[in-house]
Amino acid sequence: MNNLIDSISPRIEVSSITDALSLYQGLAGVDEAPVLEFPGLRLAVVGPFLLIEGDAQTLEKMRREATLHVNDLEAAVGHFVKEGGSVIDGPTEAAGGVRTIVQDRDGNVFECFHRPVT
Repeated sequence: MNNLIDSISPRIEVSSITDALSLYQGLAGVDEAPVLEFPGLRLAVVGPFLLIEGDAQTLEKMRREATLHVNDLEAAVGHFVKEGGSVIDGPTEAAGGVRTIVQDRDGNVFECFHRPVT
């Protein structure tokens, strides 16, 4: 059986990325934490964590159990569907790769993200 998932990033909603950075940098043991700015939304990549700051309406649209960094997007999404899940959105281009939002048979929502090797 092939490993479809390379890593998993827990998605953590925070009221302030600035205030939360030191906690998650300490937990992850990293000094660098790229922050991405979008309308109504800020994201910070802190080691394995994805910190999310935004208004309530935007956060509601962004809620996921986790981001699954997959080696093969089509195979990972196909596995969700084969096991009774469904595709909610995508595939769509995203910052640095391609993503598809899926839901498992129990209603849990995941972002499957693939960063092509260049």
